[in-house]
Amino acid sequence: MLVKTLAVEWGPMGVRVNAIIPGPIADTEGMARLAPTPEAMEKSKRGTPLQRLGTKDEIADLALFLASDAAAYVTGAIMPCDGGMSLLGVGRVGV
Repeated sequence: MLVKTLAVEWGPMGVRVNAIIPGPIADTEGMARLAPTPEAMEKSKRGTPLQRLGTKDEIADLALFLASDAAAYVTGAIMPCDGGMSLLGVGRVGV
């Protein structure tokens, strides 16, 4: 709600407010803790519609897009970058 509220309040001042919701990202401290074994890591990959973990570069690319002129008319967006996991619903575990 904060992103949407700030987008409405700050929009008239030319400020765009957007958010990125990252999913499971390879080579991060979070994934090392969530999937500490090769088996758990494989289960995380299989539980994602794209069948792989994301990369830090993919999160950076989305941030770069949102900060660029290409997204000049985008505000109040909450963008998942999660390989489709958000489409599966809350509490979904890899199969």
